[in-house]
Amino acid sequence: MGEDKSVQDIMSTIEEYDTIDSEACLADAIKMLKKNYRKIDSGMPGNYHKTLLVKDAAKKIIGKLSVFDLIRGLVPEPAKKPEHSRAYYSVLSSRALEVAEQVSDMQERFKWLHTSFPDLVKQESQKKVKEVMSPIHPLLEEDDTISKAIYIMFKEHIRQPMVVRKDKIVGIVNIMDIFPVLLEIVAENGF
Repeated sequence: MGEDKSVQDIMSTIEEYDTIDSEACLADAIKMLKKNYRKIDSGMPGNYHKTLLVKDAAKKIIGKLSVFDLIRGLVPEPAKKPEHSRAYYSVLSSRALEVAEQVSDMQERFKWLHTSFPDLVKQESQKKVKEVMSPIHPLLEEDDTISKAIYIMFKEHIRQPMVVRKDKIVGIVNIMDIFPVLLEIVAENGF
């Protein structure tokens, strides 16, 4: 029954994942993910993932680059972090001149929203993978329960927590690893 399974039983091993160098540009990552997407889309047998493992010069895994990270990476850096909080802007709203300056600044930072998507991809795809990747958070051990994996994913806002064995990364758990177990339990219990 599904409740008896551990993280080790459902995880994808790191050997299933393609790797990319942290110094590579996003364009290279896009090419790799495109190959996997085409294999998945065509129904080609095998394990193909939409996440790449990022390695440093010493070939150590230092992060992950998912499709979410890739799309998030298309947002130009100035637009990601506003200089001031919302409270700051609300205080300024009573002073028209200062507000006009702030609006001008915001318009400059967000002018990329009026850029065509192809132009945005061309512009931002030269970023380095290390600028966009998600750092690794090996929060699960192989013998942890599936319930703990779910808890970690949602409490820590980590879509794909890595699994360790004696401090060495051995796998990754994602929602689609858990879903078949859920379906198995439902079928066994007649839901």
